[in-house]
Amino acid sequence: MAHDDLERAIVLAARAYDGRVDRQGDPYVAHAIRVMHAVEGDDAKAVAILHDVFEWGRISLREFTGAKLPKRVVDAVDALTKREGETLAEHAERVRASELAVRVKRADLVDNALESRLDRLPSKGQRERLVGMYRETAELLGWSLDELCGREVR
Repeated sequence: MAHDDLERAIVLAARAYDGRVDRQGDPYVAHAIRVMHAVEGDDAKAVAILHDVFEWGRISLREFTGAKLPKRVVDAVDALTKREGETLAEHAERVRASELAVRVKRADLVDNALESRLDRLPSKGQRERLVGMYRETAELLGWSLDELCGREVR
């Protein structure tokens, strides 16, 4: 991947996440940047910065395809994008089919399960629901969330 492809991905993500906030009220782009920094290689970094543009950002398919990113990056972002009505098992199956998507999903799960983020969720019920979903996703991909995070996620 050319460095200018990564730069285009970052600009596209910044536009898509502009004004969007996460469950803790922080700018959503901060999560995408942390995930990007947690992976190696320009392709993985491009996928990481873009991994949630359709679920959490504001972007059209036309804008996304207009960025003319490499097919492997587009395919990995597609694999990471959960579809409406899709089960976690179906989503995990698509993620497993892309080595790039697997690398980014691992970093995404670790960032989502950061205690500092979980502690700032609005309710204990939301925390329990999300940690349960993160655990299940990790297990479907062959990992333990606690091992990924290097600790027990409460």
